[in-house]
Amino acid sequence: VGHGVTAVRIAGLWAGVDIDPAYGTGREVAEKLLARGVLVKDTHGQTIRIAPPLTIRATELDWAVEQIRHVLGA
Repeated sequence: VGHGVTAVRIAGLWAGVDIDPAYGTGREVAEKLLARGVLVKDTHGQTIRIAPPLTIRATELDWAVEQIRHVLGA
């Protein structure tokens, strides 16, 4: 939490990430992530939902987190 993220909820590999409105809507952030090769779903206005496959590798998760940091300018 911080650097553009106001809350995170996790259930298994699924995550809901609430975006600070100063950084854009969930849809705007989802579109920016898509342009960087990360597929997420916007939901509930300021939230993005992340649902990676069960076969994802730690290096791929690290890469996705870096993309989120880049998009949020953190």
